[in-house]
Amino acid sequence: MFSKLNPYETRYRLRMDEQIVGYAREIGRTRYYSKDQFWWNGAIIKHNRVDECIGIKDLDNRPLYELDIVEYALEGARDRMGCILWGQKEDVFIIKDLNDPSLEIPFNVNDMTLFAAEDLRFRAYLFSQPDLMRELGVRDD
Repeated sequence: MFSKLNPYETRYRLRMDEQIVGYAREIGRTRYYSKDQFWWNGAIIKHNRVDECIGIKDLDNRPLYELDIVEYALEGARDRMGCILWGQKEDVFIIKDLNDPSLEIPFNVNDMTLFAAEDLRFRAYLFSQPDLMRELGVRDD
């Protein structure tokens, strides 16, 4: 099953360095904040890092964000691990395979989403693993 978030809103995960402090969502020109993604209001949450939601949920109905590490499937079983990044060349979000970092798979090609919720499962935060970030050449700024 394909599980996509509301296309009229953009969501963000808010952090103070490596600690998640809340979430934000923009609908039109209005921004709402939440500490738990359940109750939303206009009270700004102090933060110094922002991770954008990619607009897709995983197998467990969890919204996925850039710098998430996910278990994913290319063909059949979810037997691969990758991290979600913004692909500068492709101008779309990609999964960078952790076993073969040269493998970068876009989430969308020609407005078609390549992954269904069953193909993805959140596993960890890349931003909490600085050695892996260095190894992959990923910066958190």
